[in-house]
Amino acid sequence: MKPIHKNTHALRQQILKSAVASFKIEGIKISADTAIKALKKIEAKMAKSSQ
Repeated sequence: MKPIHKNTHALRQQILKSAVASFKIEGIKISADTAIKALKKIEAKMAKSSQ
């Protein structure tokens, strides 16, 4: 069952912000565009594996 989020946009923004911060902690600087691309790939793999 897919969880229902009332504010999906805010959740995605939080995930992206966290991803950028996590890479920054490791000394890796990534752009927001790179984080978005990575999140889309992860979402696609998760959707495929849940089928």
